[in-house]
Amino acid sequence: MTESLVHFHEFNLKKSDLGSMTKEEIAVLGMLSYICNELNVFARFLRLTERQDDERGPVKFASDLQFHVVLRTLSSRVFEAYEFLKEATKKTEKLDPEMLALIQKSTEEIERLGASEGHAINRNIRNETSFHYKLNTALKNAGSLPCDADASVYVNSLDGNTYFVLGESLVFFERLRRFSAADKKFEDPEILAESWIKWSLEVVMLIKDLQANLFGIVLDRAKKVPRKTHYFVKSEVVAKDKRAVMPVFIQSDQ
Repeated sequence: MTESLVHFHEFNLKKSDLGSMTKEEIAVLGMLSYICNELNVFARFLRLTERQDDERGPVKFASDLQFHVVLRTLSSRVFEAYEFLKEATKKTEKLDPEMLALIQKSTEEIERLGASEGHAINRNIRNETSFHYKLNTALKNAGSLPCDADASVYVNSLDGNTYFVLGESLVFFERLRRFSAADKKFEDPEILAESWIKWSLEVVMLIKDLQANLFGIVLDRAKKVPRKTHYFVKSEVVAKDKRAVMPVFIQSDQ
């Protein structure tokens, strides 16, 4: 078994190191940490998910589906992160002045993001394609779904390798098509996707910048400095180069 080295700058902290932080401050810092952890996992999944544009049939559908599921899930978590930031900026009476200043600095950016078209797109994708399974949404899409929409089924003996194309055609692609039909600006699906992803990335950067700044305050107060560490891990769980991709299909050894 081969192993790889993974390197870190490590800060060993306990709750006691947070000193005189109030319950509200710990809650904000902890939730931002939770959000960043989830965003990092889904960002890694997205980076390792490759779309097979030169393939067709179930191979292309499976690779596209995996990419879209990861992207939709990441997008829904980003929207929830945005909602948390909005809430946090309204409940600041028990926050340290230094932390309060950082959070209030984010308020203007949050309001700008809330007024953008990307926010509306993300909200609808979150509500109708990635966070809820709603019959009313499916009925609305079914009423406008084109007759030539793909409804193929690809069946495989192994769990995880079977795909029902109608689901993506009806719930995801038809919702995007209705977006385009409602706003001439988004007739080109590339422009729609760009607005969707741009908004998501802006929220991610806002969250990560705020988290880094808040933790900077904590580390300064705790007088903590990082130590360089490394850990040996199984090489098969480390993606070593840009060619590494997350598998789309599974096969039995038998």
